[in-house]
Amino acid sequence: MTMIPRSFPGLGLFGCVVLASCASLPLTGCNRGVVRETEAETRVEKPRPPAAVPMWLGNPARSFFGTGPIPDSLKVIWDFKTGFVRGRLHPDPWGGSGWPGQVAVVADRIYFQSADSYIYCLNKNDGSVIWKFQTTDCAKSAPSVSGDRLVVGNLDHYVYCLDTKDGSLVWKYQTGFETDSSSAIIGDRVYVGGEDHFYYCFNLADGKIIFKTQLDGSMEGGTTIADGRIYADTKSGGFFCLNANDGTILWKTSLGHKSTSTPAVVNDLVYTATVNGYVFCYKKETGELVWKFNGNANGGGGETNGFWASPIVVKDRIYIGSNNGYMYCLTADQGQLVWRHKVRAAIWGSSPVVGNRVVFGDKSGYVYILSADKGDLITELKIGDNVDATPAVLDGKIYVGAFNGKFYCLGEDKAISDQPSTVSQQPASSP
Repeated sequence: MTMIPRSFPGLGLFGCVVLASCASLPLTGCNRGVVRETEAETRVEKPRPPAAVPMWLGNPARSFFGTGPIPDSLKVIWDFKTGFVRGRLHPDPWGGSGWPGQVAVVADRIYFQSADSYIYCLNKNDGSVIWKFQTTDCAKSAPSVSGDRLVVGNLDHYVYCLDTKDGSLVWKYQTGFETDSSSAIIGDRVYVGGEDHFYYCFNLADGKIIFKTQLDGSMEGGTTIADGRIYADTKSGGFFCLNANDGTILWKTSLGHKSTSTPAVVNDLVYTATVNGYVFCYKKETGELVWKFNGNANGGGGETNGFWASPIVVKDRIYIGSNNGYMYCLTADQGQLVWRHKVRAAIWGSSPVVGNRVVFGDKSGYVYILSADKGDLITELKIGDNVDATPAVLDGKIYVGAFNGKFYCLGEDKAISDQPSTVSQQPASSP
């Protein structure tokens, strides 16, 4: 490497020439003690994973799945019991966590949306209530947290913004119908899809509309924002790419059936799924179809083998659970089946992958941990009924609710983990 001569006081031009000449010589003579530029390079630390899950799958790009280590065996660290409420469209009482939500975990607090009509703030360490805010119907979508603001949608047609310090109302906006879709916060903007066929962008400070774009149907899953674009699918089978600045539609295509998934965006591709049993891969710039996977190939058809969950993409693989009770692992480039694992009941929640392990629940009330490589069962634990929500995983703890009025913090069961293993665990039922 040739060093550019620099001017040094007292050396003059001759001194500069000598320094320049020395730079090209071996480490002997006049350049003894000179540190080459390559030797002086500072070590760059690898970026540390986030220490919070402030919104559904961690960020607007839906790309943070949590931190480990993931337990080898599970036990309940603490649990929290909600109430129950009947709503205008559900005469049966609902409580606990519903689909498709996920709690937010920030610092020592858990922000928990409940089907009993309350938004709770819990102490992460013991599940005690810090504050709670009552709405007029079920809250199933995931809250988004940014600084001292929390935003969450509700079945009572409102989008709420609360103060995270004490749960007081900052603003609320009435949409045309329910809001199950999980919001995202970027800077001073809130993005959320509605079941009234509109996609909304609000000002975080006061709830004023920045833009409102009409799509072809309702949005029940979340939406994904990456590289200035919004990816949203609808229950009418539309798949849209919007400009995140002004909400204009950049492209749209048809999935052929309704979708309640939250798209996954990785590199140049975007993935989603439909409730009649297909997983799709498109080019994110144009909406051109790359491949599709048929989950009906194993028998049955339609929504029996449908996907209510969202695709989780890690490295070169996709993980997604089905209404038929299978957890699927596909190749991300071609959509080919790598493995599938049968559990006891339908899988509606999405499945974070942390530390090469897949974490999810099913409608029989079990939480499962599988090997991401081969789909082998590592451990399982029954916590209730209808575990439809997506688990939040942070520092090896798993935070997830069931639709039976309970919310749980799960962790390592050391009493079991410390025992010598004599019998290998088997899947609930073999594929």
